[in-house]
Amino acid sequence: MARDCVVGLDIGTTKVCTVVAEIEEPGRLRIAGVGNSLSSGIRKGVVIDIDSAAQAIVESVDKARAMSGYEIHRVIVGVTGEHVASLNSRGVIAITHASREITEDDVTRVQDQSRVIVLPPDREIIHAIPRSYSIDGQGGIRYPVGMSGTRLEVETHIVTGAVTFLQNVAKCVHKAGLTIEATVLEPIATAEAVLLQDEKNLGVCIADIGGGTTDIAIFVNGDICYSSAIPVGGTHVTHDISVGLRASQEESERVKRGRAAAAMAGLRDPEELFEVLSLGADVPRLLPKRILAEIVEPRMHELFLMVRQEILKSGYYNLLPAGIVLSGGGSQLVGSADLCQIVTGMPTRIGSPRDFEGISDDLRSPVYSTALGLVQYGALHHHQSQQSVHQNSMIGRIQRFFTRIMSRNL
Repeated sequence: MARDCVVGLDIGTTKVCTVVAEIEEPGRLRIAGVGNSLSSGIRKGVVIDIDSAAQAIVESVDKARAMSGYEIHRVIVGVTGEHVASLNSRGVIAITHASREITEDDVTRVQDQSRVIVLPPDREIIHAIPRSYSIDGQGGIRYPVGMSGTRLEVETHIVTGAVTFLQNVAKCVHKAGLTIEATVLEPIATAEAVLLQDEKNLGVCIADIGGGTTDIAIFVNGDICYSSAIPVGGTHVTHDISVGLRASQEESERVKRGRAAAAMAGLRDPEELFEVLSLGADVPRLLPKRILAEIVEPRMHELFLMVRQEILKSGYYNLLPAGIVLSGGGSQLVGSADLCQIVTGMPTRIGSPRDFEGISDDLRSPVYSTALGLVQYGALHHHQSQQSVHQNSMIGRIQRFFTRIMSRNL
């Protein structure tokens, strides 16, 4: 794999998606290949069959490899599930250098200090994301290296997950012959693909409605401050349709994706009809679309009520003027944004992937938000690591310059 490429692997309940992207310049990606396969062995973000999940990953990666022409060995993997939890932690250190100038080592020390939290033995840290730094009580500092002070603090958003669940995901990826470059919480990746920076600054909640879970991430003042997963998603809607119409899961999924369904019954004319093949029948029957919407609406209402409760639980409900951005396959239901706004009382829009080169219209669908967000996350951190090396080099040159000046004066 060329160094200027990044690969995202979205292992979902309904599909596995692999995306290969070329990093053309900071903030600009060109999609080189995409591979999809039907998911199996995964339920609500949790592995239930390692062999089946690994086979689905292999199929997806092979398709992306054939389209892009790149050999794929390392991937950035998205993770989710009800086992995911988050908290905010603070770290504090004293700056003891004679010059009182903050170095990269000091930043590393204070970040390590913020990670010192009490965790049960069955949980591990997925992310420890620095939100902002303070020097001698002065907050809102983004990059403290090179500044002077005696006391350095950092506020860090920490995401944890169950060790066994994360290990099982890793086993599936390794069994598929791949190495994990990074593990990323899926709503964090989705946010990279669909949120505007102004929305993050104002305060916004991303709700990514996947197959088995709905992933939540809340941003305030440009930083992530809360993340979680709700164990309800699009497969629950499909199951309700299957029960209500006495149809197979496959037929119910087709009906749902065929735009016949709606999140609100009031949006459907009783005279509008759709076709559905019932179990055991040879000929499809015609039914009013309003009946289908009446099946779907209670489940979507329940989901958005859970989203509202999760936002209230976070304590940030009144700090989100940008409202809610829906993404993922479940957000494509007609009227989903309208129903969410009614239930939550917050402005709502549908978020689709943006800022990509070489992307087809199909990939602009919210269905691909997480997969594309994974490569965007990888490209961003690739750029930040290069930038950090450059900044350190610049600081070193400046320090050596002043050292030479001082030595001459002496």
